[in-house]
Amino acid sequence: MNAVIIAVLVMVGLSLARVSVVFALVVGALVGGLVGGLSVEETLGAFNDGVGGGAKVALAYATLGAFAVAISRSGPPDPLAHGG
Repeated sequence: MNAVIIAVLVMVGLSLARVSVVFALVVGALVGGLVGGLSVEETLGAFNDGVGGGAKVALAYATLGAFAVAISRSGPPDPLAHGG
């Protein structure tokens, strides 16, 4: 089976098991790299390069998530969801 598919399945499985998404991402990356034939050092290097390149996108998603949580906890979505 393809290493990427295995890594994604590991990440999805861990996420469904209510494990931290960050932890699931790291474990999935390690499993994918090792299954793909990389050493631990090469896997961590590839992971760091990939995370570093997507830091702006990750920051944007984190900001959006924080904004969504703030809105949901402030109360306005409740009346809207219940029709009035």
